Formats: sequence, structure tokens, C-alpha cells
Amino acid sequence: MSNRKLFGTDGVRGIAGDYPLDEAGCIKIGKAIAAHFAKKPGSKVVIAWDPRESSETLVSNVVNGLTSESVDVVKVGVIPTPGLAYITRENDFAAGVMITASHNPVEYNGIKVFDEKGDKLDDNTEAAINQLIDSSIPDQEIGKILSEPNLKQQYIDFVKNSVDGVLDQKIVIDCANGASSETTNEIFKSILPNLTIINDQPNGQNINKNCGATDTESLKELVVSQKYNLGIAFDGDADRIILIDSRGNELNGDYILYMLAKSLNVDGIVTTVMSNIGLDKALYESKVKVKRVSVGDRYVLEGMKETGYLLGGEQAGHIILGDLLKTGDGTLTAAQIIQSILKTNKSLDKWHDELFLYPQALINIPLKNKDILESQQIKDYISIENSALDGRGRLLIRPSGTEPLARVMVESEDAKERCERIANKLKELTA
Repeated sequence: MSNRKLFGTDGVRGIAGDYPLDEAGCIKIGKAIAAHFAKKPGSKVVIAWDPRESSETLVSNVVNGLTSESVDVVKVGVIPTPGLAYITRENDFAAGVMITASHNPVEYNGIKVFDEKGDKLDDNTEAAINQLIDSSIPDQEIGKILSEPNLKQQYIDFVKNSVDGVLDQKIVIDCANGASSETTNEIFKSILPNLTIINDQPNGQNINKNCGATDTESLKELVVSQKYNLGIAFDGDADRIILIDSRGNELNGDYILYMLAKSLNVDGIVTTVMSNIGLDKALYESKVKVKRVSVGDRYVLEGMKETGYLLGGEQAGHIILGDLLKTGDGTLTAAQIIQSILKTNKSLDKWHDELFLYPQALINIPLKNKDILESQQIKDYISIENSALDGRGRLLIRPSGTEPLARVMVESEDAKERCERIANKLKELTA
């Protein structure tokens, strides 16, 4: 294994079976996690996964690495990523490991790691683990593989108990054929008596396929045609959420942050450079401060720790409710959306209409080498385009932390046309 950086914006991610998610790579990653976190005798690490077909193979390989360092491993099974974070925090675990590629297609998989507090790792910790992956770690006594069946119920009860009341509206939840398929019904059945759940039958191949938070078209059609009050969509590991109002309008993380900031009466929020400037302006009018950070919910968390703010999130739908859990949680956010509607008696339609967002266009450009974005030619071109906007909008180009892509975002009155033109030019320059 080389000394290249394996951690992106959200753990290790790639094509399942390819480096570093091949057998040898997963074993080394497991050994490195054990060596870093499980230094005390009797240390235990908890592991869970999403239902894509490659997950159990990766679990087996990572567990082999963990147990080779005298670590006992507790297997939880299929559960949302934030559920694994919660379980890690609430029990005596040295670390938590989640096998998932989140919103990515089925051929991808990944490894997310949480510390003993249930927090995602900072850059320094990831660097230390990366160094261990590249070192030779001698095998020790073999640890045990354990099962604790009550752990999943802990998370279910935690989310369910965060809602005080019953919302008797017609609501549909899309589980993306992912990790929330096994928990959503039990969490919400008593809170939402008029609930329909869709895409909750994972078969290993259908996670995120034409469904969930990354593809809401069919959900929009269903909400409108069947006259639902609210549609809720999770992604594959349920760490993000997107809402649909009764008219079929999509409410992304910016809308959700606005809604929760107002209903929870917070002093400030943390969001990323990708959030719409309309959110800043609307919250400024309500005297709510906004701090912006780099993309990735772990950077949002770092910003929350720096400021003391209890609410943060990303436009993509990662929302962190800091007084409840220190990671993005789609299911918990859905519960708090329900609580907000109960508290304010304001429909999702009204919340949508309160917030004006500037026209925004997003385009992904495939990249063979992300370093090309640092070339002087590209930098000069970006500078020219930003100058042309002359304060009437915003241009942002960044490499994806999880895929071989450049993400181009433009906010302006002619956002779509301008974004397409910029994207086409970048395709030429990066070819």
C-alpha cells in the first residue's frame, strides 16, 4: 500500500474490490484503526454497514484486521451511519466503523470511522491512521467477534423519543433502499399514524437507484399525485435528508437549516461554502449569524465546536443537531422537522415560500487528475469569470472529496446558462 492519502471528505471511498477497498487494503485499514484507537486491554470496536452487496465482504476484511490486534469487535448489522455514531458514543467502544458509500452508486463502498465520542475524525487523526496503514503492524492475539442485539434498539428509541407528539398528516418517507430500511418504520410508526414508506426493500443492488435523496423525481410525482403533505428522502446511509412539499418543491439543506434555525431560535449556524447566499441574507434579517466552512460535515462540526453553535449542515442535506448528536443524521433531522411542524403549526409549503434562494446551478465534470484544478491556466480562467460576475453572484469550483470529479457551482440571475458555459470551458481545459 502506498503513502497516498486515503481519506477524502468523508472517510475512505472507492470502487469495492479495488485499492484500497480490496482484501489486503481493508485488513490494513482495520489494523491501523485498532492500533490507533484500541490501545487498552479489552478494547472493543463496533461495526455496522449499509445493505449494498459488497458490504459484508468489506466488513469481514476490516474485522479480520481489527481482531488481529487483540480487539473485540461487536457487529451491529445494517443501520444508518449516524446510528453507528450514536451507539459508539453511548457505549464503551474505542471506535466505531461504518461500511458504506453513502449516496454513491452500488459499485462503490467505503469506510467511515468515528472516535469514542461518536465524532468524525479530524485531519490530524486521519493523517495518523494513514501513516499506520503504511507501516508494518505486527499481529497480536486474535480478538473475539461479539453480537449485542440491543444496540440497534438504542438508536431507534433515541430518535423516537426526540419527538413529543403525534403529527396526523399524510407523509411519505423514501429510504433509498438503504440503511434506514430496517429502522424507519419502528421509529416513525407511532409518531406518524398516516405514514407511507417506500424504497425500503434493499436487494444489494438497488441502493440509491432512482430513489432517495439524490434522485427525488419519483418522490415528487408521488407526493403531488397522491396529495401528501410532506415527502422525506434519505440517502443510502441516511446521513442526509431532502424534503418535498405538497406542491412537489424540493427543499434542500439550506431550507432545512433555515426552518430549524427559526423554529429552534438559535443564535447562529455553521454551513459550507456551497450554501446559497440567500440563506445568509434571510438569517441575517432574523439576527442569526452564519459561519461558512469547507465542504464536509466534519468541517461543519469543527466550526460548531469553534463557535458553540448547536446547528449546522450542508446544502446537500447533512444536518447536525449538536445538542443531540455530533454528526449528520437524516432520520434525526426528520424527527426534528416533525417536531418543528408540531411546534409552529406551519406547513412545509409556508416554510418553502419564506426563503428566497438565488438561482444556482451545479455541474460535475469528470477529472482524471484533481491536481489540474491548481494549474495557473485554470486559476486565471476562474479569476476572469468571477470578475465578470462583478458582485452579482458567486462562482465556486472544487474537487469532489469522494469521486473523480470537479464540482462547479454558479449563483447568478443567469446561473444555468453561465454554469453550462463555464463547465464546457473547464472540460476543454482539463481534457
